[in-house]
Amino acid sequence: MEEFLNPPKLEFLNQLLPCEPNKCHPHQEVLPQLLVQVNLFQCGGIAIGLCNLHILLDAYSCSAFLKTWSSICKGSKEEISWPDFFSASSSFPPRNTFGVRAGMLNINKDSNVEAKCTTRRFLFDSKATNDLKAMLTSDDTKPTRYQVVSSFICKHMVIACTEEPCDKARPMVALHVVDMRKRMGEPFSKGSIGNLLWPALVLFEDINKNTNVGDLVRGLKEGLGKLTKELFLKVQNDPSFLWSDECAQLMLEDVAIKNPITLVFTSWANMGFSEVDFGRGKPLWLAQRGGTKETIPNTVVLMETKEGMEAWVTMAEKHIDILENDMEFLQFALLNPSVSNISFFPLELKNGKKNEIDKLFYTEESDLRYWLDD
Repeated sequence: MEEFLNPPKLEFLNQLLPCEPNKCHPHQEVLPQLLVQVNLFQCGGIAIGLCNLHILLDAYSCSAFLKTWSSICKGSKEEISWPDFFSASSSFPPRNTFGVRAGMLNINKDSNVEAKCTTRRFLFDSKATNDLKAMLTSDDTKPTRYQVVSSFICKHMVIACTEEPCDKARPMVALHVVDMRKRMGEPFSKGSIGNLLWPALVLFEDINKNTNVGDLVRGLKEGLGKLTKELFLKVQNDPSFLWSDECAQLMLEDVAIKNPITLVFTSWANMGFSEVDFGRGKPLWLAQRGGTKETIPNTVVLMETKEGMEAWVTMAEKHIDILENDMEFLQFALLNPSVSNISFFPLELKNGKKNEIDKLFYTEESDLRYWLDD
């Protein structure tokens, strides 16, 4: 595993997953909701690969599953937060959304999948994030780490996508995926399971190398500020809202004709992945899928690390080549550094008998039946 992580071999990550990412199935109803693969390295290192059906489960739900599973395995019943399947499904029951005025959300359709994409991992260490925050903090703007890093990445991705002299401006829409749980409050609990996501769409008419990242931060804060509990109550209580002019305006329906560069940002930070402990310590490193060429371009997944924040950037190959050679970008972003602080405890494997790996992840079938069969 040390060889695998120094530096991480992103092109091999999919071998640690139980299924191939981004492969559609003509009959979603027959797909499993969640698959897990436990990988054992010769050194004793363990990697847990997880695939979920995103139409039903978001990243927060997957984290809740892993934390519950690990608590059961350790026998730490007091740490178990049993999942709440009722709140989300009762508040937002399935609807026929045919004809919904989705606007810029159309970027998620299969027709936008490109065959020649690649993913790069960049680390913004604590010094880089602190320096960026110091540059962008003012009396009226005190941005979060997420707002600073995503806005900085946003500017340089647009420059890379322009394919023309970098002083020429391009319109841009940034879609930031937001967890509705925190903004809804009651009745949602921390254990609410489902796909409780909503997009914050931020429009900028022109971005080039001279764009002030502080302006992008202010635009992002304004866009996030529109996602209020009152808005989500409209979505919940008014079946016609998704077809309304107000929703169309939120989805930037009229912007699509301008053919903007569209970016998608999501964050796995503060979801508890780093707290999952099956009894051999907390995770050394959290990763997403890698090496998938057929995927939606211009997406960014941000993840917290001990050193700062990682950004997994997926773009068309010709564009990401520009980004990873952008010297202004690389002043703050480290390209795929090694994962530090690696240590392992060799496992004793016993042929034909339940070994330490079995014991580590073993739990009574009934304990997880509530999770999987509810």
